[in-house]
Amino acid sequence: MNKNAEQVELIFAMDSLAADDAANRLIGALHLRDKSVTLYEEPMPAQAAIGRIAMEGKPSFKIGADAVSIHFSTMRAFQLQSVTVSMGEPCPLAAWQEVVGSLLGCEGFVQACLVNSDYSFWQNAADPLQYQVAGRSMAGLPMISNGLPAPLQKLVVDTSGNPGRRSLKGGYVEMVGHVMWFGPRFWALRGTFRRDKLLACSDFRTSEMRHGVLRMVAAETPFNDESSGPTQDRLRKLLFE
Repeated sequence: MNKNAEQVELIFAMDSLAADDAANRLIGALHLRDKSVTLYEEPMPAQAAIGRIAMEGKPSFKIGADAVSIHFSTMRAFQLQSVTVSMGEPCPLAAWQEVVGSLLGCEGFVQACLVNSDYSFWQNAADPLQYQVAGRSMAGLPMISNGLPAPLQKLVVDTSGNPGRRSLKGGYVEMVGHVMWFGPRFWALRGTFRRDKLLACSDFRTSEMRHGVLRMVAAETPFNDESSGPTQDRLRKLLFE
């Protein structure tokens, strides 16, 4: 996994986005319209991929192109839709703003979070097999039962105390990144007083954007090690606790 790769995850209320509309908007924002992409690992022109997504009407897809990928998924148990865009190399905030901005006008936008892909993956990796495959040491990591009955019961990594942990909630996702976007739906779920507190907090740069979206910048570069833990914990407390 590329340690410099970045990704943004956008969260929407259930049934806010049509899969083909999301693909069309993002392919435009990523300047891929005249490029060849892969859809479910099958190469094809970008416009053909949009057409196939529309025809099949599936609640998920994955598009790849060079060092870019777009993953659309539906999480019915939490009444959410998720769009994750990954880049193989760091990108200027302006480029990420173009990607996020292409979907901000969609009804049902809840939040978006920009992270370092590698850091986020290991902050949320619970299965020991993930460590074995990567040749990564588990020494010193807290362990906990997966809560399943025998013979499925086993010890897994306890990620509940990690500052970069990601947790699905009803209507939103508990996650933090060095840049985040929040729509009116987020504050309706978490409380408008939190919006006021974020705007008043001098530790983070916040700005109001179109469609009632608030953007927060906590650091110039993505969180990628334990030194950013205190900043992430402050953000998490302000937004979720």
